[in-house]
Amino acid sequence: KDNNNMQRQARQDLIIEEILKSISKSRNLEYMILDKPDIKERNVPACDMIVQIGSEKWAIEHTSIDSIPKQRRDDNRVLKLLFPLRDMLRNKLPVPGHYDLNVDMNVIPTGINWDELRESIALWCINVAPLLKLGSPKTTPSHYRKEKPLGVPFELALYRWPGRDGVFNIGRFAPTDLEEQRALVILETLNSRGVKVVQYKEEGFKTLLILEANDIALANQALISEAFEKVASQLSKDELPDEVYLIETDCQEHFIWCLKSGDQIIPDQI
Repeated sequence: KDNNNMQRQARQDLIIEEILKSISKSRNLEYMILDKPDIKERNVPACDMIVQIGSEKWAIEHTSIDSIPKQRRDDNRVLKLLFPLRDMLRNKLPVPGHYDLNVDMNVIPTGINWDELRESIALWCINVAPLLKLGSPKTTPSHYRKEKPLGVPFELALYRWPGRDGVFNIGRFAPTDLEEQRALVILETLNSRGVKVVQYKEEGFKTLLILEANDIALANQALISEAFEKVASQLSKDELPDEVYLIETDCQEHFIWCLKSGDQIIPDQI
């Protein structure tokens, strides 16, 4: 556990320094790390890093953001409950074709036996697969079945597609109100991590909030920027950090975007 915490801390420091190097380069100012209050102070909310950029002292907070509330919790449940089905059902269903099993997000409950639930899902797939035709414009909608099977507390959708014979995939449906949920995530982040760093304004610090996005499927810079602009416009200047940056880490090359600088929301340049 301690090793995991150390790895997370080291990775967070690297992300913050990536932003600092970008700011330093764009403004032609040197930066120096002065302190890491959150490591030392556990009894009261403290920011992740205190730095000096040029002649000014900055308080910095870093946080990861999801596309919908509790997304990482759902990721973990899908991984534990459904991903074993990929091996259980590989080459076990009729060919030709491969199969995609999809569920909605945030539907997997706790308090039930996941091993038994997985067996129920596997049995339903085995029974339904032979009834499906290979997906094509001519066979729609007979290439899939969507229902809530007996013993399963949520809907399943099984699709059969041409190619990759014997492969069994797991996927999730994006929520229909995805952008409303994304805005809620941004608002909750500003009301928690944002407020945490904003308090340093009283001590004369400039404040910086770093949002890290690592969701290649449901998120991109344009969608996150739009959600941030919508939410930030509803808050007062005093409720927002001086600067907010987005860093996308879902690819090997990280991309950095300025979402707020001073009074400007989504500025044209840093």
